[in-house]
Amino acid sequence: MFSGASSTGTFVSLPLSQYPRSPAKFLQYQWARYRSWLEGSLSVLQVKLRSMPSWTRRPRWRAARRRIAPAAKALYREVLEAFAQGDRATLSRVCVRAFGTRLIAAVDRRSPRERVRFDLVRYNRPLLYPRLLSHRIHAVNPHDRDSATEQAVVAIASTQQASRHSFDTGALIPGSLKLQDKIEYVVLSRNLNVKTYESSPWRVWGTTSATSLDEYVKEQAALEKEQAQRAGF
Repeated sequence: MFSGASSTGTFVSLPLSQYPRSPAKFLQYQWARYRSWLEGSLSVLQVKLRSMPSWTRRPRWRAARRRIAPAAKALYREVLEAFAQGDRATLSRVCVRAFGTRLIAAVDRRSPRERVRFDLVRYNRPLLYPRLLSHRIHAVNPHDRDSATEQAVVAIASTQQASRHSFDTGALIPGSLKLQDKIEYVVLSRNLNVKTYESSPWRVWGTTSATSLDEYVKEQAALEKEQAQRAGF
């Protein structure tokens, strides 16, 4: 339903059925996925190790990865229902500012003669979804050593139904009923103070799309070019 963008370097793996068919490109894609997973894992591990007062004491910060997928599932459902109901307060609370502002603007553009109904009919393939696909921590501002952003991408499979109805009569507007099976990649974000190791609540950044091999190659080329420019080459 929504589109957004995760931070540079985030890799959202395609379903296996959509992997490149060529053996060489298949291996290249697998390597890209593993490399991104390793980078994300190291970014999380680094914060955990830094939070340890000493090697004999437990870390002050823990990733709590098992809680991320359920949190994404609950928050995204809240976003979908609030968007359908035009609940601006909830959208402001559970979404990052830019995303919440965009959704509220979309609510404001609706016809006052219509109302939207939404129903999350069911979650699909519960053995596979929701699934955490990406988890990383990165600096917000290179000049601010106290703050970082923790970001996660969770795949959610569901069947959703949405429709528009007359505000006066409640009658269904012809052609507005939509029933869809979806796999959505929900991006969560929260702030982390790397001095106190206190985190803000998770918020919904938006949704993103799976990363194709071509997109990954282009992003890596852009990053290398940017790094070369910074180095003065």
